[in-house]
Amino acid sequence: MQFINNSFRFCQLIIILLLFLSLGSVYADTLDGKVKLTATPEFCLTDAEEQFCEMDIVLNWEMASEQLVCILSDYEAMPRWCSTDSSTRSLNLRIQSDKDINFVLVNKNNNTLGSVKINITKSSATKVRRRYRNPWSLF
Repeated sequence: MQFINNSFRFCQLIIILLLFLSLGSVYADTLDGKVKLTATPEFCLTDAEEQFCEMDIVLNWEMASEQLVCILSDYEAMPRWCSTDSSTRSLNLRIQSDKDINFVLVNKNNNTLGSVKINITKSSATKVRRRYRNPWSLF
């Protein structure tokens, strides 16, 4: 009887622990979901002849509270951009690059709020299919 009572308590503890862990993950998901940074378009496909991808992109961010933000990038031609108005929610850019570009949204304390990556993909030249049979083969 003692064994059944102990295993019942153990099961109760496991259930309570699982409930607390699931509540913690829901809380963490809502914290992460407060800021969303998006880029339009998300990728650029270049021709085989073109060296660089040149396009206009729009960075949009959604936040639960209004605050001044900055955008950092590994794109050399773009310096650090900071908003002057807390109601600003987008930035238009013209880029020319041959490699992927990362954008990071930070607050005035340099805490990362969100990030997005623009993928630059070069299309390969069409390959000529090699003929496997000899031209004189009957089969």
